[in-house]
Amino acid sequence: MLQIQIGPEREADPDDMLGRSTIGWRPGMSEDEVWEVGRGIWKFNADRALAQDEVQIINTGGTVLAVATITGISKHGDRYALQGELLRGDDRVGRATRSPHLSRNPVTYI
Repeated sequence: MLQIQIGPEREADPDDMLGRSTIGWRPGMSEDEVWEVGRGIWKFNADRALAQDEVQIINTGGTVLAVATITGISKHGDRYALQGELLRGDDRVGRATRSPHLSRNPVTYI
């Protein structure tokens, strides 16, 4: 599994490659909103990411915010964004992750 940890919501760069106005997490976001801000743009090993079945997007407190299957990636300069199918209503959402994020980097492989 790929795990992405996102911090507090903040403004995205004006030239955000995914056209987002904000990135990060705030209380009350829907799974769809979390997926859009959490799926990219990241530095990661493309082959290793594609070898994972799922991605779990968590906040810095370790709460699962969204889960998706990974179906592909898109390249944006030297970074990538995930493509996938959001698993809306997954029972892990809203709960503490069973796999604590031990990396200082926002992206880790579990």
